[in-house]
Amino acid sequence: MAKVVFNLTIEDSGDSHCRIVAEYNSTCREIEVEKLKPSFRQNLRPLQEAILQCAAARNANASATGGGDEARPALRDAAGGLTSGADERIVQEIGSQLFEFIFQRKILELYQECSHAARKDDQPFLIRLRVTDPTLAYVPWETMYDKKNRFYVTTSQSTPFTRAVDDYGEERRACAARPIRMLGMAARVKVLNGFPLDEIEVDAEQVAIKNALSELNDGKRLKLSWIPSAKARDLNRRFLRGDEGKRWDLFHFIGHGGHDPERQMGFIVVQEEGGSKGRRLYAESLKEFLTQPGQTPSLVVLNSCSGAQGEPGSLFSSTAAELIQGGVPAVIAMQFEISDNMGLAFADTFYTYLAENVSIQAALAHTRAELKARHFAEWISPVLYMRGLDGEIFVDRAGSE
Repeated sequence: MAKVVFNLTIEDSGDSHCRIVAEYNSTCREIEVEKLKPSFRQNLRPLQEAILQCAAARNANASATGGGDEARPALRDAAGGLTSGADERIVQEIGSQLFEFIFQRKILELYQECSHAARKDDQPFLIRLRVTDPTLAYVPWETMYDKKNRFYVTTSQSTPFTRAVDDYGEERRACAARPIRMLGMAARVKVLNGFPLDEIEVDAEQVAIKNALSELNDGKRLKLSWIPSAKARDLNRRFLRGDEGKRWDLFHFIGHGGHDPERQMGFIVVQEEGGSKGRRLYAESLKEFLTQPGQTPSLVVLNSCSGAQGEPGSLFSSTAAELIQGGVPAVIAMQFEISDNMGLAFADTFYTYLAENVSIQAALAHTRAELKARHFAEWISPVLYMRGLDGEIFVDRAGSE
């Protein structure tokens, strides 16, 4: 857990303005600024196009072989739209705008003071962003780029980043008892509402997760289990029973997902009853399954498209936000469509780092940095929502069972 914390809140102050509040070491600074213009959202369209055009998205070996540029990437999206597009320059341009939007005047001064103190003590400082202005809920804050110092805030181990919900005071220990119980669900669905879905490498991702956690998966530190089917009823019943009565600490979903603009709600795609076709399991139902009394997991990872995508004007329309509101302490989900290669690379990389006795925040920062270095423009997709500060899943603690 980071010892130095820099809290940011963006609040609606009316008349096309918002208030940005920064808190660090009992010091509070605030400014009022003009909101991002509506044209900013329009400018995000090329960003989505860019992330699926990178060679890594199209072909896992493209950077080594030089091939794959003509191939259409398999997507974990079930909502329609296909993308095509550009390069990292778009990410930097949007990231620079967002950094300069937040870090102005007194906010920038306090940020620099916090950064200096953290460097002096050779400690990272955690940046926690809480957005309570509904009109800014859609913004991809993970792209924030410090142009002066030439780095992305969310890929740096010096500035691990998380989105916060509610107030900053809530705290719950992530996982204290051993073994840590992890449950996975892999949805091998090929058809949804009569339309074919891209085939994804479910088996490969399961193997990647198993290998990444192999040193821990001894039944004493970690127990990794998978639901045999991908039916909604089986997910609900497995969470009700837990693992021999003990709650699941982590839940990982592999499959397709999307966001329904008509219902203003996200969903994952699960298997139909009595068949291999799929159906939508909306966020409100998924929340009810995962937040049963005494059975709520500490971390939910949705490795599917658009799990963190929300509607402008609605703070909690994404699947991730719905789960957080329901009481899940930490949720990782994707704010854009992702390629199947990205889904596989993300799972392998994230769990490899999480198993190295670091926090969720640090593991995700390492993951973003590595994916970026491997030329996945999709490194901007993972979003981490958290309550409190404790993201230490596998870190050994005195008194752990």
